[in-house]
Amino acid sequence: MPPNSVNVILLDARNSCGLKDVFERKQDYPYKPSALDLLSEKTALFLLDYFHELFKNRGKSQLYKKNWYKLATLGEIVDLKYLSTGYSAGIPPSPDFCDHCKKKLSDGEVLICGYEYYFECYQIMKYSCHHYEEYYKRGIYSNINSFLKWLEQGLNVLTTEEKEGENVEEVLSDENKKVEEVEINKGQKVHTAFLNALNYINTW
Repeated sequence: MPPNSVNVILLDARNSCGLKDVFERKQDYPYKPSALDLLSEKTALFLLDYFHELFKNRGKSQLYKKNWYKLATLGEIVDLKYLSTGYSAGIPPSPDFCDHCKKKLSDGEVLICGYEYYFECYQIMKYSCHHYEEYYKRGIYSNINSFLKWLEQGLNVLTTEEKEGENVEEVLSDENKKVEEVEINKGQKVHTAFLNALNYINTW
């Protein structure tokens, strides 16, 4: 191949619209600064209203039946697998009580798993949640045994979780749509409602 052939190919590739369409996609950003400000305040307002409801319904959610929990704020009954890990463990968290010494909790540590501990109790437990650890140990052993059985059977069949994972990208692509620009007066109403909600926090 002549030395100049490579340069000709590169030049041709740069001028090829088909190649650009594959590797270079240009798209206008769908949000203007004013729209971003409005969306931020609408999100904050939604969260403030929602957390206000959560605050009012503290302690009202309860176990409905085995593996199901009734959420007071949402008014829904959900499977425990959708809640914090602690609710799926053998012993569910005790709201407002230390999950180690069982005393009324005035101030302490609330872990991501949902269990609460006095800091001294957390130190005694060597900075780890035993309920949380045991739950995951059992889960790991169960998954390993299930995987080994699957290997022994030699089946090439997708599990339900694997099938659900294949549809994630399709759902995300459907949600990637442009948002219409909102009128200024609507943005002002949201801003006013947001400021009122902030000032109202102290009266919860």
